Amino acid sequence: MPLRSGSFLTTRSIARAVVVVLASALLAACASTSDSGGSHKLGARLFGGGANKATRGVATVDQPFGPDFFLKSGYCPPVEIQGGAESLVSYERGHQDDPQFVQYQDSITKTARECHPVDAHTLAIKVGIAGRVVAGPKGTTGTVTLPLRIAVASQHSGKVFFTKEYKVPVALTSNYAAEFSQVFDDVVVDNLTEQDRDLIIYVGFDQGKTPGAASRVTG
Repeated sequence: MPLRSGSFLTTRSIARAVVVVLASALLAACASTSDSGGSHKLGARLFGGGANKATRGVATVDQPFGPDFFLKSGYCPPVEIQGGAESLVSYERGHQDDPQFVQYQDSITKTARECHPVDAHTLAIKVGIAGRVVAGPKGTTGTVTLPLRIAVASQHSGKVFFTKEYKVPVALTSNYAAEFSQVFDDVVVDNLTEQDRDLIIYVGFDQGKTPGAASRVTG
């Protein structure tokens, strides 16, 4: 995905101003949400406590289960951006939650998935994630490493079949903003049974161990 064009001063100033506004809105939204449902607990467990908003549920598939259920053409669990983990804001060390000291605002904007049955109880899934990184008032050029997580779970039982964190490098140039897009093809869900027809694929930023200022930029 191409970077936005524009002059150094204009693009950087606009990007930083936007991030301050976005960060303020994000902090206000997080302060006003509550965690009261099972999906919240699952999200907090998988995404490190950053998932504090409700995630849309998908009803159990209402059709007879047979030994070839997961082999049927077109079967693929829905993909959702985990509520509360769709964005990640990093701050200069010692200034957490201060919009004037934002380094980077990361956001996920698009997702996609593609399923390939391996056998009657196993699915191989390709998951695509796209988004954007914008430097804040304290951001610099270089390589920003994003902590993305993909998880596949049963919505009703909470059973987790797959969860993995991925480190995705994104290069920021003098535009101080960049888009990213990556496909992860190592998601495998196995030992599926009749009770696992309500699978869902969660994606989001892993916020359990948000890196500090020095560790996020490597160049």
